[in-house]
Amino acid sequence: MITWPAVVLFGGIGIVVPAAFYFIFRRRGGLTKIPAWVWTVTGLIAFLFFPAFLFRKHYEAALVFAKNTFWFVAGIVQMDNNIWEELAKVLAILVFLALARKTGPEVFRRKSGATIWGFWTGLCYGIGEAITLSIIGYLPKLGRVFGVSLFLYFTTWHSVWERAYAIQLHAIMGALIGLGFYHWFGLKKRWWLLFFFFVATLYHELVDGLVLVMKYYPGLEFSRFARTHILTVILPLLLIIGYLAVLVAYKNSRRHTSEVALENTIQT
Repeated sequence: MITWPAVVLFGGIGIVVPAAFYFIFRRRGGLTKIPAWVWTVTGLIAFLFFPAFLFRKHYEAALVFAKNTFWFVAGIVQMDNNIWEELAKVLAILVFLALARKTGPEVFRRKSGATIWGFWTGLCYGIGEAITLSIIGYLPKLGRVFGVSLFLYFTTWHSVWERAYAIQLHAIMGALIGLGFYHWFGLKKRWWLLFFFFVATLYHELVDGLVLVMKYYPGLEFSRFARTHILTVILPLLLIIGYLAVLVAYKNSRRHTSEVALENTIQT
């Protein structure tokens, strides 16, 4: 049954949001040389990487059944989930670099371009998550294939609102990873990609860790507050934290004066 929330999810979040992002940012950050088909293909690949990596839920579910405690699930199972999802964003960016061999590296030599493309990658991955989960909720038998249980999951206005936040959370993680690629290509500091990957993973842990707190400790005052204000306070606060993290990382992603001076000395 097609409902208005489903139409908004598939049409608004699935089509309008990425299209609007493309038309706003396609001429910024040195991205003018990236053709529309590369944007589209890499966006679709990031989208498809969510269902492609979702099969891990089979063994993650087995781990939860083996030891269903907060610290084990948060520290092992959830971190495994986070690592796979951030790895998917890294691989999507690597696909972009493979498709745009001449212009791709130039994008990541510019801080703005790297941040925008990382954001785009995370955004499309988050849209892939939103659409995939909605389809599995509509066709619950698919849950057996992917190892996901979405019993009584319906695409409602509440879920559309929650997904509107979630795609931004993934986009923030992608932007952090994009800055890691900027350190690789622009600042020649390859190991910093691992650092930003780690930061994105920890941010992911913060987001989903709060959900686990509500699940395992429902009697806490925080849990009761979070359940009531998840869409109006908790998720907006997490977005603010994420955007501030990107801003701080962006401002501090630059060469030190001593490095610039040394480079100028070598050139002269």
